[in-house]
Order: sequence, then structure tokens, then C-alpha cells
Amino acid sequence: MKIITLFAILVVLMMGVVYGVMFATGEERADMNGKIIGICHADPNDVNNTQDSILVEGIVAGNSQPCNVSVKINNDTVILRKNGNKRENASLDDVKTGTEVAVMFTGPFLESYPPQTTGKEIVIIP
Repeated sequence: MKIITLFAILVVLMMGVVYGVMFATGEERADMNGKIIGICHADPNDVNNTQDSILVEGIVAGNSQPCNVSVKINNDTVILRKNGNKRENASLDDVKTGTEVAVMFTGPFLESYPPQTTGKEIVIIP
């Protein structure tokens, strides 16, 4: 019984260490890793095209099959560039076709083809 209790305490401590490291480094796990295969810029003269978006081809977390996802970019979307262990501010101008990115989503997925959602954070990976 003492061995089981000791083992349970060690597991809880290890989970705390892992959580602490993730919290301290500020790393969030991306919802999708992939490559930008298309960019759609908002057209201020077209009421049906009011948001920028990117089409990302890659792997969504929890899935093993590659897919395409259309990610809307709004004023709340944070765009960053990874530089070693640091993340630097970037803008939509830094996002190019062929760029590798890690994307975190916010909001629901629209059931369309390709699925559509809104980006919370887009990290450009060199």
C-alpha cells in the first residue's frame, strides 16, 4: 500500500513539473501545424469579403490525416514569428504562401469544405 501511495505522489509531482514548465515557457500546443497554400485579402468594396483569411494545409491536433482549413484573421488574431525560443510580433504582411505555421483556433468550425474557423494565434515558423 505504501508503494502505491508513493507512486501516486510521484505521478502528481511529475504532472506539476510538466505543467509548470509549460506555463513558464508560455508554450501552447497548436491546434494545427501546416503550410499556407492560399491567402485571401479582404476587399473593402465587397460586403461579402470583409475578413482576411489563409488556407492552411496540414495536420489538425488529434487527427492523423492531412487536411485543409480556412482560417479567418480578425483584429483579435495575434500573428507572431518564432525566432529560436522567442516569439516576435509579426503582421499579415509577413504571411506568405508556402510559409510553415502553427495555428491556434478560437470559435466554432463552420461545416463547409474546407472547414472554416477563426484564428486566435498564428505563429510563423522559419
